[in-house]
Amino acid sequence: MSDRLKTIFAVICFLSALILPLINLVIGWWRWDAKIGLILMMVGFFIPLIAGGWALYRVQDLSWLTVGLPYVFGGLYTVLPDAIPLLPVDDAAATTAGALLSYALALRKQPDTPKWIFLPLLAAGVYAFFGGTIPGPIDEALVDVVAFAIAWIGVWRGRKSTIDVDGSLTEIIE
Repeated sequence: MSDRLKTIFAVICFLSALILPLINLVIGWWRWDAKIGLILMMVGFFIPLIAGGWALYRVQDLSWLTVGLPYVFGGLYTVLPDAIPLLPVDDAAATTAGALLSYALALRKQPDTPKWIFLPLLAAGVYAFFGGTIPGPIDEALVDVVAFAIAWIGVWRGRKSTIDVDGSLTEIIE
C-alpha cells in the first residue's frame, strides 16, 4: 500500500474514531444496557485510533502534515461535545494519545527534533483533563492551537536553509 493510501486510511480511521463512539453508545444502550453501550463506545474509539496510528507508523516517507494529523484529530475530539460530559478523561486521553503519536512520528521524520517540543503537547492533554476556566470547547481549542503552534515553531526554528555549492537548496538541521 502506498504512503498516500496509508495516510488516507489513517484520516478515515481518525474520523471514524470521532463518530463511532457515540453511535456505539446509542446502539449498545438501546439494545442491551448502559454498561454494554459504554464498552462498545470505548471499542469504537480505540480500534479506529489504533488502526489509524498503525497506518501512520507504516508510512515510509513522512510529511509534516502526516506527522501533525494525530494531534489535530486528538484536538478535534477534545473540541467536539462530550458523549459523557461529566468525564474529561476521554478528552485528555485523545489529546495525549495524539500528542504522543505526533511526537513519535516527528522523531522518526527528523531524529534531532528538540525534546522539549513534547512538553506543550502534553500540557494540552493535561489541561483537557483538569478542565478549563471558560465553559465549552473554546478554551481547549485555544490551548490545542497554541501548543501545536509552539511545537511547530520549535521544529522549524531548528532548521536553516542554505544554498549548496551547486545552487540547489538544502536544509541543514541544527
